[in-house]
Amino acid sequence: MMMRISDVLTPEMSLCDLHWSSKKKVFENLAQFISKNLDGDTDRAEALFQSMVARERLGSTGIGKGVAVPHCRVNGLNRVYGCLIKLNFSVDYDSIDNQPVDLIFALIVPDVQNDDHEKTLAYVTKVLQRANSREKLRACRNNQQLFNTLIKLEQSI
Repeated sequence: MMMRISDVLTPEMSLCDLHWSSKKKVFENLAQFISKNLDGDTDRAEALFQSMVARERLGSTGIGKGVAVPHCRVNGLNRVYGCLIKLNFSVDYDSIDNQPVDLIFALIVPDVQNDDHEKTLAYVTKVLQRANSREKLRACRNNQQLFNTLIKLEQSI
C-alpha cells in the first residue's frame, strides 16, 4: 500500500525559507528538527544523522532540478514521517545533475517497516520532478503555505 504525502507530512514538519549552508548542515539540522518533533528525544538526533549519512554514501539522494529526497530507517518509530524543507539559498548536494538543492523532502521510516516507503518515495519524487510543482513550492513564503501547496499538488496528480 502506498502512503500519500498527506499521510506522512504535517504542517509542523514543513519549514520554509531556512538558511542551511551545506549538505552536512542539512542532515544535522534535519536530524535535530525531526528528533525534536518525533518524541523530544534529542539522543535520537545523532542516530538519525548517522543513518542519513550512511544512506547518502550509497548514492546521492539529490534527484536533480534542485530537489533532494533524503531517507533512512530508524529504530523505535511506529510510523513513517515526512519533512518538507524549502531553503532560502541552494546548497551543493552532489546531485545527479550537479545542480544545487533548495527543495528537500525527507522520509524517515521505521526499521521494521516493509518496503511500502519505496512506493511513497517514488510518488514524492514524481510530484517534485514536475516543473510546475517546484515553481509553486519555491514561491511559498511560510510553513503553512508550503504544506498546503504540496498537499494541493498531490491532489492534482
